[in-house]
Amino acid sequence: MPDIFALLSEYVEFFPLVALIGLLLAALNVPISEDLIIISGALLSHEDPGLLFFNLVAIYIGVIAGDFFAYWIGTRAGSGAAKTSFFTRLIPEKVLKKMHYFMDKYGIFTFIVGRFIPFGVRNSLFFSAGFFRLRFKLFVVYDIVAAMISVNTLFFLVYHFGETVKRPIEIAGIALFILVVSGSISLIVRLIVLWRRRNVLKMGKESNP
Repeated sequence: MPDIFALLSEYVEFFPLVALIGLLLAALNVPISEDLIIISGALLSHEDPGLLFFNLVAIYIGVIAGDFFAYWIGTRAGSGAAKTSFFTRLIPEKVLKKMHYFMDKYGIFTFIVGRFIPFGVRNSLFFSAGFFRLRFKLFVVYDIVAAMISVNTLFFLVYHFGETVKRPIEIAGIALFILVVSGSISLIVRLIVLWRRRNVLKMGKESNP
């Protein structure tokens, strides 16, 4: 089994670009772990402190830009401009309503807590914020504050402990790689099914005017 961290270390100068692209793809519900990208950036920065600034800036930009993109998709779906989009099918209505309830009741604390919860919770939160028309200026403040807290907490904890957490992270990375591959296959299959279903419905409407 390849050493994922060693592989990253060979191409360390490209990590900021890889991190940026990976974080933007994660905003599209592609099964890429935001946390693993941040942890990898922290470990690489621990090995070479000269990379700290560039890695951290790339992570900040990728995280916040991804959040804004998920928010924008939510506004499109909420306005009816993207009701046929697969985003509205991937996030159940009950999840949207629950997120809306938490945002109304707890405000910025929903974002702070939500940013620490992986496995689709983050994207659901940002999508819901757009879907239910949370004011953009308010979203910007909530999201940037929450992102700074969550990213800095995870990044600098790993950066500080360095070698202590490296081996467990490598093992977790291998397991996550397997999950990403299986998740990607599952996502592709689901999108194909949704696309075929929409085409069948469209053909049915055309044949029965």
